[in-house]
Amino acid sequence: MSITHWGHAQPLLLYSGAVSSSASPRPAAVVRALASALLAVLAGAGFAAWLGLSWVQAHVLSPSGFQDTASSVVTDSGFQNELVRTVLDRAAFSALENVHTGIAPLDRAAEKLRETAVSAAQTWLTAPEQQGTWLAVLDDTHDANVPVAAEAGHAPDELVVDVSALGQAVQRQIQDTTGLSPGLDTQNLTVTVPGVHTGGVVDALVWCAQWRHALPWLAGACAVAAVATTPRRWLALAGVGLAGVACVGLVLGVALTAARTVVDASGVDPVAHLVVERVVGVLRESFVASSVTGMIWAGVVALVGVAGAVVRVRAVTYH
Repeated sequence: MSITHWGHAQPLLLYSGAVSSSASPRPAAVVRALASALLAVLAGAGFAAWLGLSWVQAHVLSPSGFQDTASSVVTDSGFQNELVRTVLDRAAFSALENVHTGIAPLDRAAEKLRETAVSAAQTWLTAPEQQGTWLAVLDDTHDANVPVAAEAGHAPDELVVDVSALGQAVQRQIQDTTGLSPGLDTQNLTVTVPGVHTGGVVDALVWCAQWRHALPWLAGACAVAAVATTPRRWLALAGVGLAGVACVGLVLGVALTAARTVVDASGVDPVAHLVVERVVGVLRESFVASSVTGMIWAGVVALVGVAGAVVRVRAVTYH
């Protein structure tokens, strides 16, 4: 009786052992797949952070890089004429238009004098030899907002636009031309744009930029680990590329939104708005170009992974 019972039970035990051994690898495979996906996302995030911080360091935080990128704005004659007139609208016009005698010939003479002052200032300041004045606007604005290093102190809480160098040049030129003072020396031409709160962002970027050289190694290590964790290595490589595209696109979207916010906030002051709008526009174009290039490279990695996966599947199928 015991022999018969053992004979029937033995196949049952063998069958249950086979089921447990075949089912046990499935949770491990799921864990490996999840780990690979997480590592791919980390690799994409590291790549996006490195790309963004490298651009920020080269074009925003670096004084020479900022000047090289934005100099095309301040050396444009159309921008120069518009900014000079905007500065004079703020100060010189109000000073000269207060001269009203009630005598038509004298008032016309005062108006003509005002127009002569504006024209002379525009002609003189847009001359090629005055480029240093315009570059000083960039340098002063950069120095007012960006500390040289994390140890150099904190950035101001609000965005600052410093056109005092231009105001001093306009002041001297109008005095030399007309003999009258437009009163620009009494005007505050260091404009603070309220509501932007760029200081915390700038401080964070200055600190993070110190570690940008480690990010490619981190992203590369995560990418290698993502590929090595799963047996579907080509699909993992494609996932790394897609994560890179998605993360760079996310950073680009955040940057464009922030740029639009800064430009809109600068509208409280005509001088600040003109400078911020043009400079941010040039920086935005440069950042978009850099981001698109990064997305293309990440897309190439994704395509290589997809192509490799397709070739592998076909090879397995044919065999």
